[in-house]
Amino acid sequence: MKRSLLSAIAALSALVALQSCDPQAFSMNVEMRYPSSSGMSIDGKSVAVVYLNEDSAKDSVFNECLANGFASAIEKNYFNGAEAVNLYKMPKVVGGVYSNADTLINLIVDTGCDIVFLFDAPEFGNVQIKEQKTSTSGTYYPVSVPVAIKLYGFDSLSGSDTVRVWTGTRMLSANMEASLGRQAAADSIWNRIGSSAENLGEVSARTFAPVWKEETYTFIYYESPEAWLAAAQYASDYKWNEAMKVWISLLDTNNPMKRSCAEYNIATACFLMGDNDLALKWLNSSDEDYPISLSKTLRKRIQTRSR
Repeated sequence: MKRSLLSAIAALSALVALQSCDPQAFSMNVEMRYPSSSGMSIDGKSVAVVYLNEDSAKDSVFNECLANGFASAIEKNYFNGAEAVNLYKMPKVVGGVYSNADTLINLIVDTGCDIVFLFDAPEFGNVQIKEQKTSTSGTYYPVSVPVAIKLYGFDSLSGSDTVRVWTGTRMLSANMEASLGRQAAADSIWNRIGSSAENLGEVSARTFAPVWKEETYTFIYYESPEAWLAAAQYASDYKWNEAMKVWISLLDTNNPMKRSCAEYNIATACFLMGDNDLALKWLNSSDEDYPISLSKTLRKRIQTRSR
């Protein structure tokens, strides 16, 4: 969830001026995080990244850097940059099948993580070298090599044994010093693939980046007692825990409508903090005490996010 420009405080101030015993409401815009375009939901789950290690030095270096770049991007998108993604390497066995469910399930068990991504060994094409060029920094050979990568993903919490497969190709390029000679310049590109591989890993992770959508959420308050206004102010500042403590204190009332409004607010706050199960429990309590019109929209959102 991200902060968004909102008019909640201004709206709240305007409504406070009204003299009424009826419930009041104010709305605020919130950017909510949804699963990535890949269809895989990573939010709130533990992640491991595994890469296959072949005998070829260039393959091993490339795949290690590729996996590192990918893992770092996942950590940035889902763990606030903390080192939370476990990284492993395993030898590639000739004839081994790494895209089937059994392989990925075994890795789930071995790593103890909810989701496992597995990078297969890269497939390099022929090195291409062009004629010498000269720039202000000197004379060089433009050298490039195509590479194809395969990534397998498995989510143990998805309720399905489906292995997701992503493939891609990229041209790795580098300008090699002409003083090396043509053949040596072509051979030396393998010394430069590390940074390109890490960048490719970061680019590959974009497929799994969360999607942000701006949504409007409404909270209810009364003018009396003043605790309602305090809770509303906490909510408008995204201080959900503080707001919930106040709303919980307001549940001790013989007025079923007020109790229902407080329970609805708590349900909304729980949902915005990502606890769908608890949000649904509070919303059920609200409906039992006194059904309010806002309940249907919130219930639909909870059910959609819980699928």
